[in-house]
Amino acid sequence: MHNSLKTGCLAALLLVMVLTGRGQTNCSLFTDSNKVKACRFYNLSDNYAQGTRACENILDSALYYWPGYAEAWHEKSVPYLKRGDFFTWRKYVDKAVALKPLEYLGVRAWCRFKFLHDYEGALNDLVKLDTLTQFNPGQSGDGSYDLHIVMALSERELGYYKKAFHYFSIGIDTVLRQKGIQWVGLYDYLHRAVMRMRVKDYAGALSDLAKQIDKYSKFAETYYYQGQVLVLTGHPVEARKAFEKSKRLFISEGYHLTDPYCEMPDAVYLEEIEEALSGIKATPGIFP
Repeated sequence: MHNSLKTGCLAALLLVMVLTGRGQTNCSLFTDSNKVKACRFYNLSDNYAQGTRACENILDSALYYWPGYAEAWHEKSVPYLKRGDFFTWRKYVDKAVALKPLEYLGVRAWCRFKFLHDYEGALNDLVKLDTLTQFNPGQSGDGSYDLHIVMALSERELGYYKKAFHYFSIGIDTVLRQKGIQWVGLYDYLHRAVMRMRVKDYAGALSDLAKQIDKYSKFAETYYYQGQVLVLTGHPVEARKAFEKSKRLFISEGYHLTDPYCEMPDAVYLEEIEEALSGIKATPGIFP
């Protein structure tokens, strides 16, 4: 199986687990009879395919008995997110956020970042969550990112690099100092390296790319961006080696950033790698 397909299937599985996986609620924890009924309907909905009429009707019954049932509102929102009906998704997830901001602000922020590229909206949610959690907002919906990294990426895409560096520092350097390298996200150094490239901090970019290789050495993107920095700093021979390794990793030996629903931040395509290789091979007076 092609590596992009393998990683795509894994990402799809993780997303399905995040969006659909939920344990049965212990309804005996509630003393109000209507909440008990709502809880039982909520548990019953798990027996039906998410987004089907039967599942939606059962969730509506839960909300009839308990209109303030945040978990049911969130569960109603999920199939609309999957279908791309973001208007209806927002209508329902907003109710969940209003009822339980600690539980659902991060969920809404992650989806705004990932699916809608609504960086400003994601930041608004995450700043609120950061304050509510005393600066420990948790992980993204799929577990890939400390939410401070999502804040950094949002600031980066909005062009606010100073703020982005601040959140990258919290999400990488503070985490490294307090918890160790195993807690640094799998892609974090790569994303910060790309930002360093944007501000022409090429030494810093190469340093972060080296750390990314130490963290995980199989991503094609790492060597693609390394090659780009080496071209910009006048090292074409080393750049070609980096691009060639990027292509090998992309095609057969490693992995590349991919997601079944959205384009991942800083993902690179095979055509871009081949174009970079063609460009450097055509440099006069360097290669035969």
